Amino acid sequence: MTSVTRIGERAKKFLLIGLGLAVVLQALVWAPATTYAAVKPLPDPNTPLIFDDFDNNGEFKQAWQNWYNQSGGTGTFSKVTVDTFKVGKFAQTPTSSASLAKFEPWHQTVDLSGYRYLNFRMKNPGYPNARIRIVINDGYKNYDMTGGFAAIPTTWTDTQIDLDALSPKINKKRIRFEVWLKQTATGYGEILMDHITGTTDNTGSSPTLSAAPLTSNSGTINNQNTTYTFKATYTDADNNKPIAMQVVFGDKAYNMREADFTDTNYADGKDYIYLSKLPVGTTSYYFRAADGSSPAATTTPQSSPTVAQSSNIVDVLVSQVGYGANDYKNAIITSTTFLSDTSYQILDGSNTSLHSGHMTYKGMTWGKYVYVVEFPNIKTIGDNYTIKTNGISSFPFPITDNVWDDYKDEMTAFYRIQRASVATSDAYPPGYSTIPPSDKVFHPAGHLDDAISLDGTTSYNLTGGHYDAGDYGKYGANQWVGAEIVLAYLRNVDSPSVKFDNDNNDIPDLIDEAMFASDYLVKFANLFDGAMYNISHHGAFVHPNKETDGIPGNSDDRKLRTDVLSVEGSGKGAATLAATARAIRTAIAEGDVPTSLITDLTASANEYEAAAITMYDFMAANLTTTPQHGDPNKSKIFADVEMYLLTNDVAYKNAATAAASALTFDDLSSTAYWSMRPIALAEFYPVADTATQAHIKNLLDQQFHYVLSLMDDTPYGVMNQFSNFGVNEPLMSYIGDMMRYYELFGDPDTLRVIQRAMYWVYGQNPWNISWVSGIGSDYVDFLHTRLDEEAGNSAGQGVVIPGAMVSGANIKNTKDFYSISPWYEDRYQGADNMNQWRYNEYSINIQAGMLYTVMGLSTINNAATSPSNLPELQVLSPIIGDYVRGDVTVFTSTNAGTPEVRTGGAYVPMTLDGAAYKYTFDTSALNPLSNHIMRIRGNDTSGNYSFSHMHYTVARPLPDPSHPLLFDNFDGKGVWGSIGHHWVNWWNQNGGNNEGTFSKVLDTPGNNVGKFTQNPSQTSSEARFQHWNESFNVDGYRYVNMKVKNPNHPNLRLKVSISDGTNSYSLTGGWISIPTTWTDLQFDTSAAPANMNRKKAVLTIWLKQTVKGYGEMFMDDFQFTNTASGTAPTLTAGSVSAATGNSQTNFTFNVTYTDSDNQAPYVVEAVIDGVVRQMVEVNASDTNYADGKAYRLVTRLSKGIHSYYFTTTDKTSDAVSTTVATGPSVS
Repeated sequence: MTSVTRIGERAKKFLLIGLGLAVVLQALVWAPATTYAAVKPLPDPNTPLIFDDFDNNGEFKQAWQNWYNQSGGTGTFSKVTVDTFKVGKFAQTPTSSASLAKFEPWHQTVDLSGYRYLNFRMKNPGYPNARIRIVINDGYKNYDMTGGFAAIPTTWTDTQIDLDALSPKINKKRIRFEVWLKQTATGYGEILMDHITGTTDNTGSSPTLSAAPLTSNSGTINNQNTTYTFKATYTDADNNKPIAMQVVFGDKAYNMREADFTDTNYADGKDYIYLSKLPVGTTSYYFRAADGSSPAATTTPQSSPTVAQSSNIVDVLVSQVGYGANDYKNAIITSTTFLSDTSYQILDGSNTSLHSGHMTYKGMTWGKYVYVVEFPNIKTIGDNYTIKTNGISSFPFPITDNVWDDYKDEMTAFYRIQRASVATSDAYPPGYSTIPPSDKVFHPAGHLDDAISLDGTTSYNLTGGHYDAGDYGKYGANQWVGAEIVLAYLRNVDSPSVKFDNDNNDIPDLIDEAMFASDYLVKFANLFDGAMYNISHHGAFVHPNKETDGIPGNSDDRKLRTDVLSVEGSGKGAATLAATARAIRTAIAEGDVPTSLITDLTASANEYEAAAITMYDFMAANLTTTPQHGDPNKSKIFADVEMYLLTNDVAYKNAATAAASALTFDDLSSTAYWSMRPIALAEFYPVADTATQAHIKNLLDQQFHYVLSLMDDTPYGVMNQFSNFGVNEPLMSYIGDMMRYYELFGDPDTLRVIQRAMYWVYGQNPWNISWVSGIGSDYVDFLHTRLDEEAGNSAGQGVVIPGAMVSGANIKNTKDFYSISPWYEDRYQGADNMNQWRYNEYSINIQAGMLYTVMGLSTINNAATSPSNLPELQVLSPIIGDYVRGDVTVFTSTNAGTPEVRTGGAYVPMTLDGAAYKYTFDTSALNPLSNHIMRIRGNDTSGNYSFSHMHYTVARPLPDPSHPLLFDNFDGKGVWGSIGHHWVNWWNQNGGNNEGTFSKVLDTPGNNVGKFTQNPSQTSSEARFQHWNESFNVDGYRYVNMKVKNPNHPNLRLKVSISDGTNSYSLTGGWISIPTTWTDLQFDTSAAPANMNRKKAVLTIWLKQTVKGYGEMFMDDFQFTNTASGTAPTLTAGSVSAATGNSQTNFTFNVTYTDSDNQAPYVVEAVIDGVVRQMVEVNASDTNYADGKAYRLVTRLSKGIHSYYFTTTDKTSDAVSTTVATGPSVS
């Protein structure tokens, strides 16, 4: 069943990990082509796909639309009964023989994947001049099914098209139809159509399925957090690979993954698995499969255990790739409740207990109780180890001699798949990596016409290089990546581990990849004397070969952005070229390449050296040239160092020495897009003079302490540095720098930091997910990449690009300002139509630190690690996720000297006050709902700094008359306007494509407004505009206000509505006209449905014209407001239950709300040290606010002397607050 390949034991290991828990197979009866519930049948010979039978039995049931009539005439469509059955009648009345009528099934597409043939049944009922042309397209390529306009016989005739014969290959996932009619002479004509279907061949034997019992990670515990493993074995006597292998439950089919990627023998059975949590209740499930050329197979349905909702959720988090025998080994256990049972067991693959003990409690982190288990003494090589506590098991993991040696091929596979202008099958040979890419990733060579000048007159051969990410851009800022790849070879050249050659071309693969990057750079050196420019992406979610036609000189060619230099790209390019040339010469000297290649490789090295000099000289001459991207001074030192290491020219060394000597710690950041200084300093250290070495060592020590101490902020192996981009990007960039630090100085503290960070990325995180595609028991599915053409489809189930690490957890949900912090969700691109790149983005920059670290770790065995000796400076309050307002006090621990807070560019000492240090700052000038980081540092007795980060979110003002909520001022401000995206014409009712447009235009100097336009195809057309598909929290506001103006289009009408996706309310009460001068409109939402969720509000703007013709409208200052009325409420009897206590004391804050108008408060808040906390009513049945109503907050507080006040609003008067009171004091 499992084939023997180069990976040997690794294949076995991966199989065991993938299966989850050992299970015994139990065969179940299969039945061909059985269909259950609402799941669409799998493609097979017995189940044709009916797109339209014109009798409401197909996927499309509506009337086809006559979208367009070229050169005059009209077209009509109707469903009629002919020959006793319903058919579609396509008719045309032309004005001349040149008239063409176009019909479409609205804009609906059909998924014909798994079907080979497309079938049409047609008849001409007696119109000899009628001709039909049928066109299909996948959004980027049109295919003429009839070979132009064709005559149709007068009897029913079947036409069959072989979709697999189309060239280029069509994307069957989203086929769209066009039907065109014309008449060879003036006069009415029609064509009848009976059905449009997809079919496939019927050859060979049907596959069979056997299902294993359902297993889980929690034994008899079945709750909403239980992970279940579905497993089935697929067998095909013809050895056909399945086109689909799925488990079906909840009326949805889920693609299962191969338990062993190396097994290609389907005749003796191949195992597939799927891991999932299940909804509360009992779930019916079954397995199904199809090979595309015989009837599909299904198993009989079975029922899962009954899943119960539980408030006690436990997760056991491990490194899903496993651990090296001599590595630091730990597990993290999280729980939503405090655990009284802290015992645990470590079990081997046979479920035998090897070790037991008690977990160490680490306190609360990110809203969960956290415990840690360390098990350094478990060293026996083996598979399927698990850690179990409170009935919950971890994912199984192996212990091997060196776990990272198994994943080097996935690291280089990632870069091969990112190669531009190369067919995937050429870049990625079969079996290159143990974990293969998804089939749908493969594509022909694309962008063979890169690139054309901005004026479109000159084509340049700039094919090659690496795509930056999933967007196909190629940028100057990326050109250092080839250097870091090849430095993994150079810095470990004495280890066989970095000399692997999986494509069997006799060149180490790390050098291979750097040469591919360098060949692209040589073109810039030769064409532009070393200048570097960007080539930006400009397409949708399609493969690169579909973005352009590949023919140089056409209008679709991508532009070379010569309007802005990338001088930093020239510097980075020089470094990559120099490092690659040095690596080639080193490989020749080391005997790592055969003598037959030495001549060609020497020529390549010489070419790279010459190009490196050209690019370096251009950089040096243009450091201050404008405009340019980035800061070339952050890259220059890298070029200085690599040029010196290549040429031994002392001028380069002197430049590097001067640059290094001028640096301070503030000049360093992680090696990624931002700065090449850390990698340059590590490269320069061994050859620098003594004084420069001491300075470099001091800088790198400080960076190490920065990384180490920020990682100590939480029990997890992550730096506490969350932002609006995934934390893995800075983390793994810094970890690449830490790998180099370890290689230089051998500090065991550093090695532990590196290992902990790797565990975080590969599954030891609160989401229990590996953020590296294809690796681990539960890995990220929905990569943000255009290589997945189904990324925007809710039915899509993701893609595997081996080794691709995504950016991971953000400070907030990109769709929800009020989400938990930190936040992550693995969701498909269409569910997050603007910002998925922020957390599931990968890029060659993000990946570089991961590749370098994996290569470095693969060379290390039996090395000691140790914990940090730096004091763990703790930020006690605020904590990440807290919302703050006004003056905010930050408290820290007292164990790290006198801490300092960084404000602007300087550090300011904190003040010792009671049992904590504190510092108070004002947030009133910061934008509501914005996220911020404050850097704090302490020190030990030797003067070494220890860092910590304090995250906070600025709270929105209470919704009172003086604080409207700006939605969009069309000038970059407002909860929507600040996001930076435009309003979109999503839909045109009774109209064609692109009838509506939106743009921002200048109204008066310094003030942009929104311009909404419509050019309807008929008077019934309506153009709908929305702020993409985003929803916003507008809770607490009664009125919607907007400024509008009709510049001079008397036929234009406006309609505006608000909805929550379920309930909708028309703000305008129908269509209204717009004045020709700026006018403030206000709409009252008090009559909207009471159950409308205003925290998920969506605004929709509609335009129409009373007569056919163009119209436009301007809009400004779209906001939500309240108006003043009545008497303001009062807050009295504010108090706290105790003046002193400790960090385990429950303090009760009380206040009484009174409103003489008997209006309920929007909310009553206790603001403690600037942190906003919502109070709850003491008596929910008390609805008399005129005589006073009590509110309460029970909470624990950090160490320190606190202060508090209470605040509220009734929405019709401005917010009121009590005076600030001091206390309690917590020790």
